[in-house]
Amino acid sequence: MSNEIIIFSRSLPFHHLGGMEVVAWDLAVELGKSGYKVTVVTTEMKAEPVKENASYPNIISLKNIPVAEYSTGWWKETEKLISGWPEKENVRAVISISAGAFSCLKYKNDFPNARFIMQAHGTSVGEILSKIKTGKIKKILSCIKNIKGFYGDAKHYKYFDWIVAVGDAVFNDLTSFPTNQICNSSNVIKIENGIDQSLFSDDVLLKEQLREELCIPQDALVFLSASRLHEQKGVDNNIQLFKRIKEVNNNVKYIICGDGPYENNLRNDVERLALSNDVIFAGSRTRPELAKLMQCADAFLFLTKRVEGLPLNLLEAMSAGLPIIISEHLYFDASRKILKCNPYKAEAVPVLKFLNESGKRESYIPQRNTLKFSVESYISLFR
Repeated sequence: MSNEIIIFSRSLPFHHLGGMEVVAWDLAVELGKSGYKVTVVTTEMKAEPVKENASYPNIISLKNIPVAEYSTGWWKETEKLISGWPEKENVRAVISISAGAFSCLKYKNDFPNARFIMQAHGTSVGEILSKIKTGKIKKILSCIKNIKGFYGDAKHYKYFDWIVAVGDAVFNDLTSFPTNQICNSSNVIKIENGIDQSLFSDDVLLKEQLREELCIPQDALVFLSASRLHEQKGVDNNIQLFKRIKEVNNNVKYIICGDGPYENNLRNDVERLALSNDVIFAGSRTRPELAKLMQCADAFLFLTKRVEGLPLNLLEAMSAGLPIIISEHLYFDASRKILKCNPYKAEAVPVLKFLNESGKRESYIPQRNTLKFSVESYISLFR
């Protein structure tokens, strides 16, 4: 019986903690727990994770090539690896995280029992539109790279048995012009990102302890964000909103989780706005650490400037029961727990009113966004 799964991902959470990396690794671990023999092919890591049990994924790190990125070395080494894979008839699925397995598609016919599946976190066209919307010349000029990417996608999409869109935005891009001209829309399916509810729970047993450790008053209103500190992620918008909120309610704090190229700019913003005593830069956190920090927060901020597929950070906050304040262009419906607003013009009074009426803290993540549901959906593609 063929029960082997190969996953190609240029980076994992052990390289850096991004949404794509987390989704890829969670999928690999859960597939292992489901009885499959899972191998993950990636680039070299500083330290590989300890194999926790027999079902834990095997990791093949490709040496002497650029780390966590696509390169000539990546395409060459992954092709070499897949062409020489032993017992090809035992492979049940080859999963490409984004473009990770593009160079493997030419050997598809050598794997008689395998389904070749792409997990799509975005599209070239989606990136182009997102950059144009910024109105910034530098961003718009960088679209040339995405145009080249579209032609690269055209050479590969049609060879996948399934293309999995991780959210509505990606699904709509894949099934609309012009991307629907380079892939078969009937082979595009939406399987949304899944969250481990045992990790991101609505438990708040550590709330008081965490606030003590962070020198946060127990009665303070605490906001949290977690993302890459990149200009497009809108953390500067979060800071501006927090400033307006502080003008109405002085007993507030804001914890910023993450690191990235925009961190110095954000620190300068905080200092310029005289918020240094109320904003905590918590740095990059592991997922267990982030789950703990969510226990001491009262609300989650994500006023991103870009069109996001299905942000993992928001699903984690929903699983933890935190009300979320998000950009109006994101693919979520407003509710008692979700406030959508203009990311550049969010006002304090409506936000505070929303939080006051958001009700008891409890998980409200949809079943389709649980890790169990997500993994079962993947298995159905090659069972």
